[in-house]
Amino acid sequence: MKHHVAAADAMWNGDLVGATVGTTRLVLAKIDGVVHAYADRCAHLGQPLSQGTLDGAVLTCAAHHWQYDATTGRGVNPATAALVRYDVTVDGGRVFVEVP
Repeated sequence: MKHHVAAADAMWNGDLVGATVGTTRLVLAKIDGVVHAYADRCAHLGQPLSQGTLDGAVLTCAAHHWQYDATTGRGVNPATAALVRYDVTVDGGRVFVEVP
């Protein structure tokens, strides 16, 4: 089911935003005009990635500095890590995330 989570024009390139849909915590990252959504938890110890940093496309967890490619969800350091990805659509200036 698609859920409205943000206004597209409220997010700037390089923004990292936390959102919640029901009991699902999300982290949204806007890179090169595209919004990406993942579960807001680091694959290492579950720390909220929305409290981390975004440098270009590299999302870094604030707790232990694990890094992810925010355009794919794949681990950068370590490369074996991965994030849970959610589909994003933008319609009528609103950002929707597909959350089961």
